[in-house]
Amino acid sequence: MKKINFLFVVITALFTLNSCNIEPIDPSLSSQVDNNGGNSSGGGTSSGDYWPAAINNEWHLERNGTALPVMKIVSTQVISGKTYYKFAPQYGSGSTPSGASTISLNKESGIYKLRTDDITISTGGLNGTQTGYEYVVLNDNLAVGGSWNGSYSQTTTYTGIPGITINTTYSGVVLEKNVSAIVDGETYADVIKVKVTQISSMSGAPSTSAVTEYWYAKNVGIIKSITVSGGTTYTSILVDYTLY
Repeated sequence: MKKINFLFVVITALFTLNSCNIEPIDPSLSSQVDNNGGNSSGGGTSSGDYWPAAINNEWHLERNGTALPVMKIVSTQVISGKTYYKFAPQYGSGSTPSGASTISLNKESGIYKLRTDDITISTGGLNGTQTGYEYVVLNDNLAVGGSWNGSYSQTTTYTGIPGITINTTYSGVVLEKNVSAIVDGETYADVIKVKVTQISSMSGAPSTSAVTEYWYAKNVGIIKSITVSGGTTYTSILVDYTLY
């Protein structure tokens, strides 16, 4: 077991993906189909584990100075022959639809995917369901400049109201690799920095976008994230983590 105390600017998008918002990623170069149905380009080889996955691993994050729900792996599930590591449920609040959402991580050959299950939501006295989705958040096989892209859709349905579908395209690009980064006074020697861009659209409304830069430290996980969406910037940092 390993435990360290320090602030971590993290992948906030991880748990903000769940509330009809967008998430980022970008493409370029040659093309190679990944097993999520998206495309990747830019050669390279997997250089290690940038998101350790084991039951009871947990990451404590702060976003803009406020503690976020603990990201803790609580179980595993096999889907279509692939192992997914499930995080403890997250709960929406405030002006966004509220409800418990469950996110899972799958890693295979240097490709990291996040899967969000269907969500039961309640807002303004209405109850409904928001369908889940899956997308690639990191491909550590790629060299600097390498990229990946894909798409997914989410449909939100409330009782007695026609469903609303949001279509999202995403792209990711590797900005830096094998570099050091200092976060809250801690130095990480092997870091991958990526930028993810997401563009979401729905019928009868203008498209929206979110651009996030993520820093992943080898054998630690996400150490920093900065998201710009709707004219607002969200910065997340790691304050504590425990790995088994």
